[in-house]
Amino acid sequence: MKAVRWIIASMILVAAVLTAAFHISPSLEGWPQANDDTPPKQGQVTITFLGTSTLLISDGETHLLTDGYFSRVSIPSLFLPMTPDQARIRQALETAGIDKVDAIPVLHTHFDHVMDSGIVAQLTGAQLLGSSSAAMAAIGSGLDEEHITTVQTHHPYRFGDFTLTFVPASHVPLPSAIEKWTGKGEITDPVTPPAWIGEWEEGQSYGLVVEHPQARILIQGSAGMQPGELDRYQADYALVATASLGKQSEAYKEAYFRETVAAVGAHTIIPVHWDNFFSELTEDVPTLPWVMDNLKDSFTALTSRHQGDFLVLRPFHSLGLTPPAAPAEGTAP
Repeated sequence: MKAVRWIIASMILVAAVLTAAFHISPSLEGWPQANDDTPPKQGQVTITFLGTSTLLISDGETHLLTDGYFSRVSIPSLFLPMTPDQARIRQALETAGIDKVDAIPVLHTHFDHVMDSGIVAQLTGAQLLGSSSAAMAAIGSGLDEEHITTVQTHHPYRFGDFTLTFVPASHVPLPSAIEKWTGKGEITDPVTPPAWIGEWEEGQSYGLVVEHPQARILIQGSAGMQPGELDRYQADYALVATASLGKQSEAYKEAYFRETVAAVGAHTIIPVHWDNFFSELTEDVPTLPWVMDNLKDSFTALTSRHQGDFLVLRPFHSLGLTPPAAPAEGTAP
């Protein structure tokens, strides 16, 4: 009887320790934060961070929304079939003031990127763009195929004054057990929720280059890269994922910086995917817990190699972007 009580007590203790580990997060204190409350000028491009790699990019006429993940399921829910949280999706869209979206580019198809995308497209009238895996996820959500575009890499897609280009990338390396659990392959059949986490497999990962007369942006939805793929592009702002970057080797961190921020010549880094995406999206959302990432190491991997600005954007906060400098007279474009 004592042995049974000891086992039960041990199990409770282990559960308590694990629960605490997933709720203790590093602080953002000390990192420069963007606080731009100035109303945008007509035609100015703004970005609004909405957690994970979900970003609203707008010039006031055309609106883009990467990924569009708002359900933010809890860690215990990962072990059960999951379904989009319609209430959270609608609340996030309302809080961000989103009622119409022109395009939803999907950066890869793990659940924390694509699970809500088809629903958000239906609610906002958006065209969803992504890999064949993204198409399968969207069809499973009930999105009409006419609202789905399976993209080609290095091919421009035009929406208003924005040009979107999908560039081959990769996912940040994860422990093999996690990769098997979350899915590393392609989605070949529609994913109809409720579904297990591994049904939303990674598919093709992309970097996204967004070009506009008033802004040039790189968005990297996971801390992975493909050598040389971004060398032909320029961007002033690099919105790059940092989740799990701090856990990688110094050689990997150097390569990630070189093949993303440095490759496009960005003067400003804005980190994304640093937030605890297992908690509800709020302005003061916590960072990823220590057990999943070391925020300082992840951010330092970028700031220690960068000579320009580094700004953290809180959820639901917006930043007006500065137009690219005009080339000097007589300089070839």
